[in-house]
Amino acid sequence: MKQERKIKPVIRKFSSFQDAEEADDEYWANTTPEERLNALIDLRKIFINSSGNKFQMVVNRRSIYEGIE
Repeated sequence: MKQERKIKPVIRKFSSFQDAEEADDEYWANTTPEERLNALIDLRKIFINSSGNKFQMVVNRRSIYEGIE
């Protein structure tokens, strides 16, 4: 059974890295929070499935008074 792509491949050319970064920023700024979350979930699934590893949760606990003298 052939899988249908969730994301349509798009190729765009830019004259500089800065132009490409600005286009990326504009794209993500125009998406809803739900769309951004879904994209993150999809990327996470791809990463976990391709590497076979699971993400390791890392938590750093800091005092609210840390660095205050």
